[in-house]
Amino acid sequence: MSELFSLEDIFNIMIELESMGNEHYSYMSDTTNNAKLKVLFKQLAEAELAHKELYEQFKTESISFSHEKVDKEYKAYIEVLLNQTVQFLNESRVISNFEKGFSISIQLEKDTILFLNEIRSIIEASYHEAIDKVITQEKGHLKALYEFKDKIK
Repeated sequence: MSELFSLEDIFNIMIELESMGNEHYSYMSDTTNNAKLKVLFKQLAEAELAHKELYEQFKTESISFSHEKVDKEYKAYIEVLLNQTVQFLNESRVISNFEKGFSISIQLEKDTILFLNEIRSIIEASYHEAIDKVITQEKGHLKALYEFKDKIK
């Protein structure tokens, strides 16, 4: 493929995102006094682990992708996404307050949806259903977070 990235690189980032999400949501659950929010964060933490397992499974399979869809510009775009996500993950390990933690939660979900859509656009169609299911779940997470954010303002 290319020295810039491979599907394995993307799955490794997705695994790291889900691990970070699990840690983050567990922390958020532990630090809130709101019982409903505590339940939501626990559910999100568990979902992150399930998604991590799926990506680990994908890494063990021989998944091919459409080489014609991966031109020089697309490779550069993916490299920027990967680098920015790694930087975000490193910066978000320190949460100074609950509001910042909530914003990180939302950004993690958005980044995950973005990566999943990119993966879906290049992998073989037989994996689309699994990816679509996770995208739907991630959108549900994002919706739930926004609904709570609006309530606690």
